[in-house]
Amino acid sequence: MALDAAKHKNILVKILKDIYTDAGTGPVLGFKGGTAAYLFHKLSRASLDLDFDLLDETREDYVFQKVKEIAKQYGKIKESRKKRFSLFILLSYEDDVPNVKIEINRREFGSRYELKSYLGISMLVMIREDMFAHKLVAMHERMGKANRDIFDVWFFLRNDWPVNKEIVEKRTGMSFKGFLRKCVEALQKLPDRGILAGMGELLDDKQK
Repeated sequence: MALDAAKHKNILVKILKDIYTDAGTGPVLGFKGGTAAYLFHKLSRASLDLDFDLLDETREDYVFQKVKEIAKQYGKIKESRKKRFSLFILLSYEDDVPNVKIEINRREFGSRYELKSYLGISMLVMIREDMFAHKLVAMHERMGKANRDIFDVWFFLRNDWPVNKEIVEKRTGMSFKGFLRKCVEALQKLPDRGILAGMGELLDDKQK
């Protein structure tokens, strides 16, 4: 699948604009993940998906329906369902290009958010230390399956991001030091040549 990074980003931003200018969805969705880091913190890779936290569980049905309606304006909904811990929507905006995955987490981890503006659109965005904490846990859970997590952790470390140790400990049931030890052990088992597997379309030639 060929990725037109500029076109994909444009679709993501249009969906974000519609979500955060809607009085029913904007105040109850916390924007997080790779695309949030890409748009607000200059994460140096393209990002394909939109990830949120649901901040008011009483708005779940409205949010799910409204986000589906918004996404439908930009293509075809290939899948939409309520998973155990999240609301999931898969959007195809064009044939033979990567889909847009929209996932809204329903679990509460005590994450914090701040109001930030992108192209004049005000959004609730997860603060950096919490974003880093969740990315560390995701990297460990998906080790060898989603190498973008490894890249993101490297980027956050390189840029001296703070990390919320309490979230890591709450999500993993381990001490922060013990968790980091497990991450290092798992990383050391990965083959060097496979560490960028699946990242081809997300990095430019210089980064590779």
